[in-house]
Amino acid sequence: MITPAIRQNLQLLQGTPMEDGSPSWLLYDNLRNKYFTLGVNAFRMLKYWISGVDSKQFIEQAQKKGLDIQEDQLNDFINFLKTNSLISHNTSEDVQILLHQHNAQKKHWLMSLIHNYLFFKIPLIKPDPFLDKTLHLAKFFSQKILRLIIYLIGTLGVYFVIQQWDEFLTTFLYFFNWNGLLFYGLALVGVKAIHELGHAYTAKNFGCNVNSMGIAFLVFFPFLYTDNTNAWRLRDHKKRLSINFAGISTELHLALLATFIWGITDQGTLKSVAFFVATTGWISSLLINISPFMRFDGYYVFADYLKIENLQPRAFALAKWKLRHWIFGFKHNAPEQINKQKQTLIIVYAWSTWIYRFFLFLGIAFLVYYFAFKLLGIFLFVVEIVWFILLPIFREMREWWRLRSNIFLSLQFIRSIFLLGALAFIIFYPWKSSQKTPAIYQSEKFIEIFPPINSQVQDIFVKEKQFVQKDQKLINLNSPALNSQIEIVQAELELVEIKINNALDLESNRSDLLRLKSERKKIETQINNLNKIKSSLAIKAPFEGEITTFNNIQKNQWLNEDTPILKLIDKRNYQVIAFVSEQDISFLDLTKEIRFTPSSTSHENMLAYISSISKSPISNFDMYPMVTSIFDGPIAASEAPSGGIQSEQAYYKVTLDLDQKSSAIENKMLGVVNIGIESKSYFNRFIDFSTATLIRELNF
Repeated sequence: MITPAIRQNLQLLQGTPMEDGSPSWLLYDNLRNKYFTLGVNAFRMLKYWISGVDSKQFIEQAQKKGLDIQEDQLNDFINFLKTNSLISHNTSEDVQILLHQHNAQKKHWLMSLIHNYLFFKIPLIKPDPFLDKTLHLAKFFSQKILRLIIYLIGTLGVYFVIQQWDEFLTTFLYFFNWNGLLFYGLALVGVKAIHELGHAYTAKNFGCNVNSMGIAFLVFFPFLYTDNTNAWRLRDHKKRLSINFAGISTELHLALLATFIWGITDQGTLKSVAFFVATTGWISSLLINISPFMRFDGYYVFADYLKIENLQPRAFALAKWKLRHWIFGFKHNAPEQINKQKQTLIIVYAWSTWIYRFFLFLGIAFLVYYFAFKLLGIFLFVVEIVWFILLPIFREMREWWRLRSNIFLSLQFIRSIFLLGALAFIIFYPWKSSQKTPAIYQSEKFIEIFPPINSQVQDIFVKEKQFVQKDQKLINLNSPALNSQIEIVQAELELVEIKINNALDLESNRSDLLRLKSERKKIETQINNLNKIKSSLAIKAPFEGEITTFNNIQKNQWLNEDTPILKLIDKRNYQVIAFVSEQDISFLDLTKEIRFTPSSTSHENMLAYISSISKSPISNFDMYPMVTSIFDGPIAASEAPSGGIQSEQAYYKVTLDLDQKSSAIENKMLGVVNIGIESKSYFNRFIDFSTATLIRELNF
């Protein structure tokens, strides 16, 4: 291999000592603003570099100068230079290498779309001139005495929030809408701008140039960024830690100050602004930026703390190496030599990052599905399954296939085969099971009777525990106000009749006569409606049943419309209403015994039989509120914007008849029904559910 010519515009800088204490150097590519760390051997090769000679000649010349290197070390270094475009492309071979690298970096349009959907950034400004002019202001606000004051008043603000927690939480829920989202968006822009200025000013204070500031998108979610690449020039990793942590620190200072302002101000614009700034700062700093699993501030702080550059790629490489060792018992050397304790920490970090990212992007897909565009949510879900699970698995298995010659029958391999077989058995075996579904035990006919209007009890014909027939009189109510209103309206009718007769005698014009007749018709309708209300005061039984509750109603007692009079239940006909989720309804095994288990321990299980299944799913539970989470029931539900109770997913209503019926239950009782499920594997159930969801959302 011929040694290539190294680009003359590269800079060599002193770097931070390596983990073992040996010195390091930084090779700076100013065209791309990239830094490359060199160890002692690489630095010595670069120091004595001779271009255009055979590798063997180079080694001979190096050995004469006291440099002990091997040919594979030299070849690796040459490949490193070529791969990172650090050589001068003077020969046709060099040009071909450059073209090959360019073509290799080209992606299919679909892969480019997926990559850009996940992450892309747009540089907006070059802030160096502005930072140079305003650095003195930043130094003033970063004085220790001012930071101490902010800590003190911020602590006091947190105390105020604790004392007014109900108001603080109510304010948060009050702004939990589209208007609040807009204000939060504006607050986020302002807070993040100050956050990024914290990075920029700290870097500038340590003598680093800030090449650009702009906006980045993570799954279409925008956030500001600052290019702090030049921080690698700093030999002291504590200074790099300061730069990386400066954004979080600045944001927390702002959140503390805003929290204090919210606590001491009265209701108004200033208090609302302080609330948005405070909540945005706390949530953004403590829940997002501090996380080391995404390439936000927390990641770079964690990497600098460990003194490990390119933490994630190196961590992923170590995790894959460890995984191959666990599965196949490979005795391959680790990708790099790191002490045992730090190696374990990095591997745990890699696995945690994979899990975190999977659930993060999956959560974003679910949010899009439920609150925005459902078809887009399904697309994002598929992308993340393929991108974060299937594609990495495929790549890793492809690497296993490449290393198949190294696989032998070891203890680890036998264990892996056993575990893989057990997993496959669990996933693909057609399990026969049962599904416990929420249910209500109730009479087919039951009613709670209320007065139609505010009225007085006139006659009582029944008593509690009495069995009554359909249309049997239960109670008579009287409303003097209604009687007076009827008399008044009847008098109005008589007056209109007189006017009509006079108009006929005087042969009045046709328009006056038509107006009077129209008025008479309206009054007659009003009288009919009032008489219907009056007749409803004679309350009759709508069906045969037993009066279970009479509520101590007394004669001459005044009742309003919200006062229950009695409860009537048909105790001869009970049924169970069960609610089966949409994904389980197609798997029902109607041949399996079904039992209803009451929530009350005083009642025994009862054998039941399916009599009907609703043809379409329901999500409105206004008729069955006790099974919803709003009333501490098992079905997740919320109050719909238009009113009523809306479940989070669709359910089918299954009506069951009972083999034995209990007359001890007065109205309703919550319980569960144990319904048989067809023998299907978890894999088939997932496929069926996914297909059904896709068909439903695409409206096939």
